[in-house]
Amino acid sequence: MPAHNEGRDKAPNDLEVFFVDLVKSAALLEAEEEATPRLSASDDERASAMADREAARHWRATRIATRIVLERAGGDAFRRLNFEIETGGRPRLAGAPHFNVSHTGEAALIVVSKEMQPGVDLERRERRLRMSDERRQRIISAAQRMGARQALSPASDTDVIVAWVRLEAAAKALGSGIGRLLTEHGVVGGSRAVHAQDSEFDLQIRDLVVGDQFVAAVAAQRLPERIDVTLFPADNLGGFISGK
Repeated sequence: MPAHNEGRDKAPNDLEVFFVDLVKSAALLEAEEEATPRLSASDDERASAMADREAARHWRATRIATRIVLERAGGDAFRRLNFEIETGGRPRLAGAPHFNVSHTGEAALIVVSKEMQPGVDLERRERRLRMSDERRQRIISAAQRMGARQALSPASDTDVIVAWVRLEAAAKALGSGIGRLLTEHGVVGGSRAVHAQDSEFDLQIRDLVVGDQFVAAVAAQRLPERIDVTLFPADNLGGFISGK
C-alpha cells in the first residue's frame, strides 16, 4: 500500500508505517504475548479496567503490536517497561525509537522512526459528520495551510475527515495536543484565532494509502520521498520481528 509524494532534502529513510488488522492479527498477537510477555503491568491493568471488552481486546492488540514494532526497530530492552505520557498526551518509551499510534475500531496504524518524532492518525472513511458549515471550512482551511496539495470540499464528509487526520497527525508530531493546534490554526477560538492563517508551519504532512475503508496521514519535520505502509503480519511474527 504505497504512497508517493515529494520530500525535503536529507529526509529520514528509517521511517516505517505499519497497518494492523486487529481482527486478523489478534490471535497471533495474544499467542506471542503469552509466549514472550512484552506488556507492562499498567498495560494489563488498563485493558482489564475497560468495560467494553471488544474495545479492550482491540486496545490490547494495538499495544502488543506497538511493542513488537518498537522491538523490531530498537531491540528487546523495552519489554514490560511502562509508557510515559507527555504533557500533550503523546506516549513515549524511554530509550526507544520515536513512535506514534492511532487506532479506530478494528484497525491500527503505527509509525516508528529513529531520527525524529512522527505523528500519525487513522479514521474510517465513511462517517456521518454533524458540524456547522463554518467548522467544516475551518478544518479544511487549516489542513490546506499546512501544505496539503489536494483540494478538499467542506461539503464532503470524507474530505473533512481527510483534513482532520492531517491535523491530528500534525498535533501528535508536535506533541502539543489537538486542542492547542486547533486554536493556533483558527479551527476553534472564534475570530481571534484567524491570525493563524499567516503563521508558519514547520512540518510535512502526507496522506497515506491504507485501503478503501480508512483515511490516514503521517506528519514529521521531514519525511522520506516514498512512504510504504506495511501490513502487519497475521503469521510469521518471528521473521517480522527480526526484520527478515
